[in-house]
Amino acid sequence: MAPLKGVLIHLLAGAKNEEAAVVDALVEQGTLSTGLRVDSGDVEFIVGTCDPEVGQYVKGRTEVIVGDQTLRVFKKVHVLPYLDTFAYNNDLMYFENIKPYFDTKQRGEFSVGFDFAYKGVRFSVVGTEPADSFGVVGRDTIVFYEGPAIERSVLDRVQLVPFEDGLPEKYRPTKLSLDEQGLVRDYLRPYFEQRSAVVAPGEVLEIQGVRFKVVATRPSSGGGFGRDTELACQGVALRAAFSTDPAAKAKAKGKAKAKAGALPGGVRPAPGGSDGSGGGCAIS
Repeated sequence: MAPLKGVLIHLLAGAKNEEAAVVDALVEQGTLSTGLRVDSGDVEFIVGTCDPEVGQYVKGRTEVIVGDQTLRVFKKVHVLPYLDTFAYNNDLMYFENIKPYFDTKQRGEFSVGFDFAYKGVRFSVVGTEPADSFGVVGRDTIVFYEGPAIERSVLDRVQLVPFEDGLPEKYRPTKLSLDEQGLVRDYLRPYFEQRSAVVAPGEVLEIQGVRFKVVATRPSSGGGFGRDTELACQGVALRAAFSTDPAAKAKAKGKAKAKAGALPGGVRPAPGGSDGSGGGCAIS
Protein backbone atom coordinates (compact mmCIF):
# COMPACT_ATOMS: atom_id res chain seq x y z
CA MET A 1 0.00 0.00 0.00
CA ALA A 2 1.37 3.41 -1.01
CA PRO A 3 2.27 5.88 1.76
CA LEU A 4 0.01 8.91 2.07
CA LYS A 5 1.36 12.37 1.37
CA GLY A 6 -1.25 13.89 3.64
CA VAL A 7 -4.37 13.11 5.63
CA LEU A 8 -7.00 15.38 7.19
CA ILE A 9 -8.74 14.03 10.30
CA HIS A 10 -11.66 15.28 12.40
CA LEU A 11 -11.56 14.49 16.12
CA LEU A 12 -14.76 13.29 17.79
CA ALA A 13 -16.07 14.68 21.06
CA GLY A 14 -15.80 12.45 24.12
CA ALA A 15 -12.33 11.05 23.42
CA LYS A 16 -9.09 12.53 24.79
CA ASN A 17 -7.37 12.27 21.39
CA GLU A 18 -3.89 13.04 22.67
CA GLU A 19 -1.40 13.59 19.86
CA ALA A 20 0.80 10.57 20.53
CA ALA A 21 -2.24 8.29 20.82
CA VAL A 22 -3.67 9.63 17.54
CA VAL A 23 -0.40 8.87 15.74
CA ASP A 24 -0.36 5.35 17.20
CA ALA A 25 -3.95 4.82 16.00
CA LEU A 26 -3.02 5.95 12.49
CA VAL A 27 -0.16 3.46 12.42
CA GLU A 28 -2.26 0.61 13.82
CA GLN A 29 -5.14 1.23 11.41
CA GLY A 30 -3.04 0.51 8.35
CA THR A 31 -5.12 1.42 5.28
CA LEU A 32 -6.81 4.83 5.48
CA SER A 33 -9.53 6.26 3.24
CA THR A 34 -12.01 9.15 3.25
CA GLY A 35 -14.90 8.62 5.66
CA LEU A 36 -13.21 5.94 7.76
CA ARG A 37 -13.94 6.16 11.49
CA VAL A 38 -10.94 5.17 13.60
CA ASP A 39 -11.22 4.34 17.30
CA SER A 40 -8.58 2.86 19.55
CA GLY A 41 -8.40 3.27 23.31
CA ASP A 42 -9.15 6.91 24.10
CA VAL A 43 -8.90 7.97 20.47
CA GLU A 44 -11.73 8.47 17.99
CA PHE A 45 -11.70 10.42 14.75
CA ILE A 46 -13.03 10.40 11.19
CA VAL A 47 -10.73 10.64 8.17
CA GLY A 48 -11.73 13.70 6.13
CA THR A 49 -9.51 13.42 3.06
CA CYS A 50 -6.45 11.46 1.97
CA ASP A 51 -3.78 12.23 -0.62
CA PRO A 52 -3.86 9.91 -2.54
CA GLU A 53 -7.41 8.64 -1.92
CA VAL A 54 -6.26 5.43 -0.23
CA GLY A 55 -2.97 4.70 1.50
CA GLN A 56 -1.07 4.22 4.74
CA TYR A 57 0.25 6.66 7.30
CA VAL A 58 4.06 6.68 7.41
CA LYS A 59 5.68 8.69 10.17
CA GLY A 60 7.95 11.36 8.78
CA ARG A 61 6.39 11.13 5.30
CA THR A 62 2.67 11.71 5.88
CA GLU A 63 1.47 15.16 6.92
CA VAL A 64 -1.48 14.95 9.32
CA ILE A 65 -3.84 17.92 9.55
CA VAL A 66 -6.38 18.04 12.38
CA GLY A 67 -9.66 19.85 11.65
CA ASP A 68 -10.05 22.99 13.74
CA GLN A 69 -13.35 21.89 15.36
CA THR A 70 -14.30 18.73 17.20
CA LEU A 71 -17.29 16.88 15.75
CA ARG A 72 -20.26 16.33 18.03
CA VAL A 73 -21.39 12.73 18.57
CA PHE A 74 -25.03 11.68 18.79
CA LYS A 75 -26.21 9.60 21.75
CA LYS A 76 -28.84 7.93 19.55
CA VAL A 77 -29.92 7.89 15.92
CA HIS A 78 -32.94 6.26 14.28
CA VAL A 79 -32.51 5.07 10.69
CA LEU A 80 -35.16 3.59 8.37
CA PRO A 81 -34.80 2.06 4.89
CA TYR A 82 -36.65 3.10 1.76
CA LEU A 83 -39.16 0.45 0.75
CA ASP A 84 -38.07 0.28 -2.91
CA THR A 85 -34.54 -0.81 -1.92
CA PHE A 86 -35.47 -2.87 1.16
CA ALA A 87 -33.24 -5.96 1.40
CA TYR A 88 -34.35 -9.12 3.26
CA ASN A 89 -34.84 -7.81 6.84
CA ASN A 90 -33.86 -5.01 9.20
CA ASP A 91 -31.22 -6.98 11.08
CA LEU A 92 -29.40 -7.94 7.89
CA MET A 93 -29.48 -4.37 6.61
CA TYR A 94 -28.02 -3.11 9.89
CA PHE A 95 -24.98 -5.37 9.65
CA GLU A 96 -24.58 -5.28 5.86
CA ASN A 97 -25.42 -1.63 5.14
CA ILE A 98 -26.03 0.72 8.08
CA LYS A 99 -23.08 -0.18 10.30
CA PRO A 100 -20.55 -0.34 7.44
CA TYR A 101 -21.68 3.07 6.21
CA PHE A 102 -21.22 4.74 9.59
CA ASP A 103 -17.88 2.97 10.07
CA THR A 104 -16.39 3.87 6.69
CA LYS A 105 -18.32 6.58 4.81
CA GLN A 106 -19.23 9.48 7.13
CA ARG A 107 -18.34 12.82 5.55
CA GLY A 108 -19.56 15.39 8.08
CA GLU A 109 -22.15 16.19 10.71
CA PHE A 110 -25.74 15.41 9.77
CA SER A 111 -29.26 15.82 11.17
CA VAL A 112 -32.76 14.43 10.72
CA GLY A 113 -33.57 14.14 7.02
CA PHE A 114 -30.09 12.97 6.03
CA ASP A 115 -30.20 10.35 3.27
CA PHE A 116 -27.46 7.83 2.62
CA ALA A 117 -26.97 4.63 0.67
CA TYR A 118 -24.65 1.66 0.95
CA LYS A 119 -24.43 -1.19 -1.55
CA GLY A 120 -27.58 -0.01 -3.27
CA VAL A 121 -29.80 0.10 -0.17
CA ARG A 122 -31.11 3.57 0.71
CA PHE A 123 -31.85 4.96 4.17
CA SER A 124 -32.99 8.14 5.89
CA VAL A 125 -32.25 9.43 9.39
CA VAL A 126 -35.65 9.99 11.04
CA GLY A 127 -34.58 10.81 14.60
CA THR A 128 -31.57 11.87 16.66
CA GLU A 129 -30.69 12.49 20.29
CA PRO A 130 -30.07 15.29 20.99
CA ALA A 131 -32.96 16.35 18.75
CA ASP A 132 -32.74 19.25 16.29
CA SER A 133 -28.95 19.11 16.19
CA PHE A 134 -26.06 18.08 13.97
CA GLY A 135 -23.60 15.31 14.81
CA VAL A 136 -21.99 12.06 13.72
CA VAL A 137 -22.26 8.42 14.74
CA GLY A 138 -19.47 7.35 17.08
CA ARG A 139 -18.62 4.11 18.84
CA ASP A 140 -20.98 4.89 21.74
CA THR A 141 -23.92 5.97 19.56
CA ILE A 142 -26.96 3.68 19.80
CA VAL A 143 -28.39 3.08 16.34
CA PHE A 144 -32.10 2.17 16.13
CA TYR A 145 -33.21 0.63 12.84
CA GLU A 146 -36.64 -0.94 13.48
CA GLY A 147 -39.79 0.57 11.99
CA PRO A 148 -41.84 0.74 8.79
CA ALA A 149 -39.91 1.23 5.56
CA ILE A 150 -40.31 4.63 3.90
CA GLU A 151 -42.49 4.66 0.80
CA ARG A 152 -41.81 7.07 -2.06
CA SER A 153 -42.50 7.57 -5.75
CA VAL A 154 -39.45 6.57 -7.78
CA LEU A 155 -38.51 8.50 -10.93
CA ASP A 156 -38.17 6.85 -14.32
CA ARG A 157 -36.15 9.81 -15.58
CA VAL A 158 -34.84 13.17 -14.38
CA GLN A 159 -33.23 15.89 -16.49
CA LEU A 160 -31.11 18.64 -15.01
CA VAL A 161 -29.25 21.58 -16.55
CA PRO A 162 -26.40 23.50 -14.86
CA PHE A 163 -26.15 27.25 -14.47
CA GLU A 164 -23.24 29.01 -16.17
CA ASP A 165 -22.02 30.65 -12.97
CA GLY A 166 -19.49 28.35 -11.29
CA LEU A 167 -19.54 25.69 -14.03
CA PRO A 168 -15.98 24.74 -15.09
CA GLU A 169 -15.40 25.50 -18.77
CA LYS A 170 -14.36 21.92 -19.54
CA TYR A 171 -18.00 20.88 -19.18
CA ARG A 172 -19.04 23.37 -21.91
CA PRO A 173 -17.39 22.30 -25.19
CA THR A 174 -19.25 25.21 -26.81
CA LYS A 175 -21.64 27.88 -25.55
CA LEU A 176 -24.53 25.86 -26.95
CA SER A 177 -23.58 22.41 -25.69
CA LEU A 178 -22.75 20.50 -22.51
CA ASP A 179 -20.50 17.55 -21.73
CA GLU A 180 -23.38 15.41 -20.53
CA GLN A 181 -21.25 12.33 -19.84
CA GLY A 182 -18.80 14.31 -17.73
CA LEU A 183 -21.49 16.16 -15.76
CA VAL A 184 -23.38 12.95 -15.00
CA ARG A 185 -20.17 11.17 -13.99
CA ASP A 186 -18.61 13.92 -11.86
CA TYR A 187 -21.64 15.68 -10.37
CA LEU A 188 -25.05 14.11 -10.80
CA ARG A 189 -24.48 10.39 -10.28
CA PRO A 190 -22.35 10.77 -7.10
CA TYR A 191 -24.97 13.18 -5.73
CA PHE A 192 -28.00 11.03 -6.45
CA GLU A 193 -26.29 7.85 -5.28
CA GLN A 194 -26.69 9.28 -1.77
CA ARG A 195 -29.83 11.43 -2.09
CA SER A 196 -33.19 9.67 -1.95
CA ALA A 197 -35.54 12.55 -1.09
CA VAL A 198 -38.11 13.68 -3.66
CA VAL A 199 -37.09 16.19 -6.36
CA ALA A 200 -39.51 18.04 -8.62
CA PRO A 201 -39.34 20.21 -11.76
CA GLY A 202 -38.17 23.74 -11.01
CA GLU A 203 -36.06 22.75 -7.99
CA VAL A 204 -32.48 24.05 -7.89
CA LEU A 205 -29.77 21.83 -6.38
CA GLU A 206 -26.26 22.87 -5.45
CA ILE A 207 -23.73 20.11 -6.10
CA GLN A 208 -20.02 20.66 -5.40
CA GLY A 209 -20.41 24.42 -5.86
CA VAL A 210 -22.35 24.17 -9.13
CA ARG A 211 -26.10 24.86 -9.29
CA PHE A 212 -28.34 22.58 -11.33
CA LYS A 213 -32.02 23.11 -12.16
CA VAL A 214 -34.40 20.17 -12.41
CA VAL A 215 -36.06 20.90 -15.76
CA ALA A 216 -38.10 17.70 -16.24
CA THR A 217 -39.02 14.49 -14.46
CA ARG A 218 -40.99 11.39 -15.34
CA PRO A 219 -43.51 11.28 -13.76
CA SER A 220 -43.96 15.04 -14.02
CA SER A 221 -45.02 15.32 -10.37
CA GLY A 222 -41.49 14.38 -9.28
CA GLY A 223 -40.12 11.63 -7.09
CA GLY A 224 -36.98 10.07 -5.66
CA PHE A 225 -33.94 8.76 -7.52
CA GLY A 226 -33.75 4.97 -7.75
CA ARG A 227 -31.44 2.29 -9.10
CA ASP A 228 -33.14 2.35 -12.52
CA THR A 229 -33.69 6.11 -12.83
CA GLU A 230 -32.27 7.60 -16.03
CA LEU A 231 -30.11 10.70 -15.52
CA ALA A 232 -29.95 13.32 -18.28
CA CYS A 233 -28.05 16.60 -18.54
CA GLN A 234 -28.77 17.92 -22.02
CA GLY A 235 -29.26 21.45 -23.29
CA VAL A 236 -27.56 24.79 -22.78
CA ALA A 237 -26.14 26.10 -19.51
CA LEU A 238 -28.59 28.44 -17.80
CA ARG A 239 -27.90 32.06 -17.02
CA ALA A 240 -29.07 33.41 -13.67
CA ALA A 241 -31.44 36.37 -13.68
CA PHE A 242 -29.44 39.52 -14.40
CA SER A 243 -29.36 42.20 -11.73
CA THR A 244 -27.40 45.45 -11.62
CA ASP A 245 -28.29 46.07 -7.97
CA PRO A 246 -25.12 45.40 -5.89
CA ALA A 247 -27.20 44.79 -2.75
CA ALA A 248 -29.30 42.18 -4.56
CA LYS A 249 -26.17 40.46 -5.87
CA ALA A 250 -24.64 40.36 -2.38
CA LYS A 251 -27.86 38.95 -0.93
CA ALA A 252 -28.03 36.23 -3.60
CA LYS A 253 -24.38 35.35 -3.02
CA GLY A 254 -25.00 35.10 0.74
CA LYS A 255 -27.95 32.75 0.19
CA ALA A 256 -25.88 30.54 -2.09
CA LYS A 257 -23.06 30.40 0.45
CA ALA A 258 -25.46 29.49 3.27
CA LYS A 259 -27.03 26.77 1.13
CA ALA A 260 -23.60 25.34 0.31
CA GLY A 261 -22.84 25.09 4.03
CA ALA A 262 -25.74 22.72 4.63
CA LEU A 263 -25.83 20.04 1.98
CA PRO A 264 -29.10 18.45 0.82
CA GLY A 265 -30.59 15.86 3.11
CA GLY A 266 -29.58 17.45 6.42
CA VAL A 267 -25.81 17.08 6.17
CA ARG A 268 -23.06 19.67 6.32
CA PRO A 269 -19.32 19.38 5.71
CA ALA A 270 -17.07 18.61 8.64
CA PRO A 271 -15.66 21.83 10.18
CA GLY A 272 -12.08 22.67 9.29
CA GLY A 273 -12.48 21.88 5.62
CA SER A 274 -13.66 18.37 4.93
CA ASP A 275 -12.58 19.01 1.36
CA GLY A 276 -9.02 19.53 2.52
CA SER A 277 -9.31 23.33 2.73
CA GLY A 278 -9.81 25.68 5.62
CA GLY A 279 -8.28 25.76 9.06
CA GLY A 280 -6.55 23.07 11.05
CA CYS A 281 -3.28 22.27 12.73
CA ALA A 282 -0.55 19.83 11.78
CA ILE A 283 0.83 17.02 13.89
CA SER A 284 3.88 14.90 13.17
